[in-house]
Amino acid sequence: MIETPLRESEAALGAVFGEVAGARLPRHYGDPPAEYHAAREAVGVADRSDLAHVRLWGKEPARMLHGLITNDLLGAPSGRGVYAAMLTPKGRMIAELRAFVLPRAGGTEVLVELPREALDGTVAHLKKFVPPMFARWADVSEEVGTVGCYGPRARELLTRVLDAEVPALDEDAFLEASFGSERVLTAGSRYTGEPGFDLTAASTVLPALWDSLLAEGADLGVRSVGFGTLETLRIEAGRPRYGAELTEETIPTEAYESTGQMKRAISFTKGCYTGQEVIVRIAHRGHVNRHLRGLLLGDVPTPAPRTPLFHPESGKEVGWTTSAAASPLRAQTIALAYLRREVAPGDTVRLGAAEGAEGRVVEVPF
Repeated sequence: MIETPLRESEAALGAVFGEVAGARLPRHYGDPPAEYHAAREAVGVADRSDLAHVRLWGKEPARMLHGLITNDLLGAPSGRGVYAAMLTPKGRMIAELRAFVLPRAGGTEVLVELPREALDGTVAHLKKFVPPMFARWADVSEEVGTVGCYGPRARELLTRVLDAEVPALDEDAFLEASFGSERVLTAGSRYTGEPGFDLTAASTVLPALWDSLLAEGADLGVRSVGFGTLETLRIEAGRPRYGAELTEETIPTEAYESTGQMKRAISFTKGCYTGQEVIVRIAHRGHVNRHLRGLLLGDVPTPAPRTPLFHPESGKEVGWTTSAAASPLRAQTIALAYLRREVAPGDTVRLGAAEGAEGRVVEVPF
């Protein structure tokens, strides 16, 4: 089990820990409704040890990664990170990731942020396709970590804590600020549906950064939030996550087309990349066979992942759930689900069996 560098600070705050992708993370801090409220109305500060990091450097690190992902890393302007998928030659997901090209003495390096669930597949892909003469790479997940600051007062908090006037950053835009003498990669995020930032720094710096965020934000309503609250917010925002909606079974357009993430994740003008043929063929065909949709489920208990969904008239199976939560936003149980393309928003499905509880199909975000 991977231990977070913030464990002592989090334990002192009353964290209840659980396992997420092999890392021991806070599930909550004793009051999930208060955590949710802070992230919606003020600032929620979250340990993002569910993320891993890979560093690429050498002669042409950006070009080497560019050929392995769905988005245009080489065409990204300075200060703009790239969100993308990494695919097999058959167009299946290996990882979702964000890549940041960073200026360094003697050249550039690329820092890749990705879910821990996707790390092994990404490492295997880099071993296979990145020639050492053009770029070298290393898993730096134990050396580097991320803290998320999410909520409408996040920018105000960061301007107090970091040695910079932090501007409002679009999603994936970034700057390098500092915390004392240490460099902090500060990237815009909309992971929770609220304005936010991901702060990435050396693991040795994270405890002091964490403590400073909570202390400086006391009058702003800042609160530490656990992974359970992050999941609720993510689901309400309709954001697919690797290990849930995005898996080795997924062709990325199935998740991205209906959630508004296609433009963010896939370039249809860049040169060749692994898996491109499948993506282009689907685009020319004009549709995918299934879409990621939302379900409103009333007072039904949250369904487990992969709960089958059935057409209410034919009784045929038409999809399955991926993630679910009790939603404060909608005051009921909600879920993300893959459904056949003929099942549209406004339709109903049955949960778990042909005679199961009824769910109403909606577009996301909720």
